[in-house]
Amino acid sequence: MSATAAAAGHPQVGSLHKNGDRMFGIAGPYSRDLAARGTPKLSSLHKQAVTPLMSDVRIGDQLRVEWDGTKHWWASSDAGVIGRLSWFKSMQDQVANLTANARNPYDFDNGVLHVQTVTIDDGGIVVDCGGYVVPDGHDPVQWNAHSEPQPPRQHKTPVPAPEPTRSVTPAEAQPARSFLKRFLGR
Repeated sequence: MSATAAAAGHPQVGSLHKNGDRMFGIAGPYSRDLAARGTPKLSSLHKQAVTPLMSDVRIGDQLRVEWDGTKHWWASSDAGVIGRLSWFKSMQDQVANLTANARNPYDFDNGVLHVQTVTIDDGGIVVDCGGYVVPDGHDPVQWNAHSEPQPPRQHKTPVPAPEPTRSVTPAEAQPARSFLKRFLGR
């Protein structure tokens, strides 16, 4: 299978990895914006935990995410376990510092991973995926009213046009030099 077919026609995101892997998909919002709306970003799965079922994952898939009750979240499809998320248990215990009213976006047990990227090896096989997780029972719109990315500010005041330049005579430049000499003590 070609990499383009496995990526469902999505463009390459980022550069070619040293080992020949390439990531395809949707760039999406920044991780801080996703976290602020309660949908934490997942960049990749833990490499040693990925199962052969990873090869069936496609951009747009929704994988089940479940906390194992001790240390890890795991992603699975209807066919079985795909792999372990690369997040740490300590992330559940962190206090959110995004805004005054924000909660910790990792403080959940189960949810849905919305796959936005797939990493494909040089043989055309999907070897990793990423995206964001929506915790069960969570509506991202209601999480934090200030979490949506703001568009760049537009300057409403017109920038004045530069004044036409003209040559300065040595006599006109003299006061500036003498001021500078006095200022510098020379």
